[in-house]
Amino acid sequence: MKILRILNNNVVIVLNEDNEEVILTGNGLGFQKKLGTEVDNSKIEKVFELKNQVETEQIKKLFSEIPEEIIDISYKTISNAKKILNKELNETSFIAIADHLHSSIQRSRKNIQVKNFLLWDIKRFFPEELEIARETIRTVNYQLNAELSDDEAGFLALHITNAEIDSNHDDAVSLTQLIEEILTVIKYTLRINFVENDIYFQRFITHLKFFSERVLRDNPVDQEENQIENELFSLVSKQYPEAFEATKKVSELLKTRRDYDISKDEQVYITIHLARIIEKNCD
Repeated sequence: MKILRILNNNVVIVLNEDNEEVILTGNGLGFQKKLGTEVDNSKIEKVFELKNQVETEQIKKLFSEIPEEIIDISYKTISNAKKILNKELNETSFIAIADHLHSSIQRSRKNIQVKNFLLWDIKRFFPEELEIARETIRTVNYQLNAELSDDEAGFLALHITNAEIDSNHDDAVSLTQLIEEILTVIKYTLRINFVENDIYFQRFITHLKFFSERVLRDNPVDQEENQIENELFSLVSKQYPEAFEATKKVSELLKTRRDYDISKDEQVYITIHLARIIEKNCD
């Protein structure tokens, strides 16, 4: 593979066997190299395939402007998240993480603090992502002598969430806000206070995250996949009237605000989750 462009001593752009541009990273890959020379394959540590022109320009700008330490920390954040969350993540999301960290450090050194008004919700809905983000912030503060706050960890957690849903920052914010809207409707319908560390509530939040993603993507359960029989739907709605009433309120909310119709499957699952929470709350 021949070097097309040298971004820094450790990052180069090359043409692969399919005549496509890819970015390679590795210690000394670009050191004292000239354009057109063959890359030393033994030094290659990571390969980033460039899917489109926009992503290509983003990565080129990233590697040319942002310190290598931040890029390395950002990539390790995604790798760490994959292991802890046990999920496949969009690896190029490290671009957004590196850009955010770089901007955060610059703001911090100018004593500009940005308040994260979603931090409380992020703690509730994405605790694992937040802890991963906090570890990254601790690493940044230690290695780069920065003073990034927990608010920045919250913002970073949203970027990690984006890597899970392979989307953008606005979607993570929308997801958090939608979950909060649904919980608010449920809370006031049932007139209960949620016990945040209760296992049934945590299971419901997990279900709610996946459900909310479908709502945001306007991707309801396929009719062919709808396995709930009318008899079971009727049984659940009658056996758990309080929980089902809250589910109906959620249905009305989503129909009114997002023109989204909740399937019988989804209504039954939500109702059962809420019934368990109600029962636990009454103990």
